[in-house]
Amino acid sequence: MNKSYFEQVYEKTYRSLIRYAIVHLDDPTDAEDALQNVYVDFYRRVERYGHFDILSPEAFLIRMLKHEIIENYKERERRRLRFVDEIREDRIPAEPFEDVVMDRALAEEIFRNAKALPKEMYRTFVLYYGYEISVSEIAAELGVSKEAVKSRLLRARNTLKQRMGTACSNGGAAHE
Repeated sequence: MNKSYFEQVYEKTYRSLIRYAIVHLDDPTDAEDALQNVYVDFYRRVERYGHFDILSPEAFLIRMLKHEIIENYKERERRRLRFVDEIREDRIPAEPFEDVVMDRALAEEIFRNAKALPKEMYRTFVLYYGYEISVSEIAAELGVSKEAVKSRLLRARNTLKQRMGTACSNGGAAHE
């Protein structure tokens, strides 16, 4: 089967770009959205102008992703300012729709609680449990030792257990 240029680039770059996005954005959902926007823009660019002038697709995509991350932070600040304005106007934000399956509710609760973890612990937790990236890969990506990654995961699980009063671990130590 002959794969398109875009499919080949996507397969080669997705794992490294999602890691990059997660490391630079606090919320994995924002990271996924940012990366999706980058790939859509890249696809449109390749369709319109071709790809022969792109010497390194990964470097090209990382540059696009950096711009997307900057835009994400700008939008966050705009939302924060709008929220502050709404509070000043005594508006109460609408409650989220809560008729969800129990597993999803638990996952959302874990995610909400995980967001309160210290930044590096949270990123490590999301990379390991959310994206199933190995301890070794996380250590290399974040520039820390494997022991530091394992320690962050252990502290994250213990903190979440304490906050939630339930078991949030995978039943043991982190796997490399």
